Amino acid sequence: MADIQAPPLPPQAQPLSITLPHKPTASLSCAFVKGTTPTLIVHLNGLGLPQSHWWPSVTNYLTTFPSSHPSFLTYDRYGQGTTTSPDPQDESDQNKHLPPGHRHDITSVVSDLHALIQHVALNYHQYELSKTVIVLVANSIGCAVARYYAQQYPRTVSGLILLDSYMSDTTFIDIYPDPDGPSFNESELPEGVTVEDIRAAREGMGKLFHPTVVNKEGFWRGSVTDVLPHSYEPKLLAPGEGDERPYVTVVGHDWDIFAEESLRMKGMTRLVAMNYTNVAWGKYNEGLLKITSEERAKGVVIAKGAGHFVQQYRPDLVAEEVGRVVKLLEVS
Repeated sequence: MADIQAPPLPPQAQPLSITLPHKPTASLSCAFVKGTTPTLIVHLNGLGLPQSHWWPSVTNYLTTFPSSHPSFLTYDRYGQGTTTSPDPQDESDQNKHLPPGHRHDITSVVSDLHALIQHVALNYHQYELSKTVIVLVANSIGCAVARYYAQQYPRTVSGLILLDSYMSDTTFIDIYPDPDGPSFNESELPEGVTVEDIRAAREGMGKLFHPTVVNKEGFWRGSVTDVLPHSYEPKLLAPGEGDERPYVTVVGHDWDIFAEESLRMKGMTRLVAMNYTNVAWGKYNEGLLKITSEERAKGVVIAKGAGHFVQQYRPDLVAEEVGRVVKLLEVS
């Protein structure tokens, strides 16, 4: 989705162009708000919207808490937005194993994120990484990035706010039954759903969302399922000792709004979206609550009036949930 009308930058935000030590020939477009506490809120984009669509929720938060607030970081990954550089490692030999059009994977994205957080913590947030309280706020595939980051760098993330997460356990075709499969029974289809509807949904979803579909960013999604095969595991560890878990909030889209959005896809019907796509997404979101302890999980919160891009539709809800998690971390 093109960033045709970018929301305004929060007045307190400093636009930055950051070069990471391991990729010195490229820069990341970022925006940073310096806070008054050790907490750093890091926003992780999906594939569809650039960093600017986090700015309304940041502005909302700063308007509500003008005197004491955490630091905020937004950024466009390599190949995203209009001012971030392509990934300089995209053409390197280490990526030759990827299918044509796919230039880097989730491991590379998470490595870049870690380097970025280290750089920002030291140079702008001005707290050592070990003393920085990290909260990841993510949408879509950014949620997979957030989970894998917390998994690869255990005891570094204190909170995750997951907005309509990318479903890592599906090809997006297998959400729907296979009319040509041996176990398919047409009589089991929901009322009003035809075999032709199912075929059209499988074809349309496959052309748009199958992991092999090339995206502008060059983000290979084929390995996401390998590292995150289930929504409900692995459990994550928060800073501290023992089995302390991070705060996790899971937010899902409004089923009615999403069903309407789905009609833009050729062949999709409202009944198919409601009976299959929404049901699969709801089940996945429920599983995400299990990556932390029960007392530190919240959700599934349904973002009323919001489609897939929750931060675009409901910046007020995002700001409210960030504020709740920040307050919990201050007293814990």
